[in-house]
Amino acid sequence: MIYIAYYFFSIIPIIIAYRFRKYTVSDYHYNKRLKWQRRIMLVFHYIALVIQVIIACKLERIVRSNQDYGPLLLSACIFLIIYPFPISWLESPKEYLKKKKKWK
Repeated sequence: MIYIAYYFFSIIPIIIAYRFRKYTVSDYHYNKRLKWQRRIMLVFHYIALVIQVIIACKLERIVRSNQDYGPLLLSACIFLIIYPFPISWLESPKEYLKKKKKWK
């Protein structure tokens, strides 16, 4: 049950950030609700990142007492490498780019 909860709360922020990746700066500028959702998701991502750091730092003590939690250390390290990407998607939304028409 601990593994299911851990992976659920570790993967959900990445999926949610991918949803926010499609929005542009102008979308956030004109939609106040979307702007607040983005802020809440940033806080949620930073909390998830802190939890991953705590697990990565403190898990050595836990693994010594119970060997079943060994794979969590590897997972925490992988999520520490992955999390900066979704956070950057939320912190700096993409600019709207107009496609230039080709001259014939």
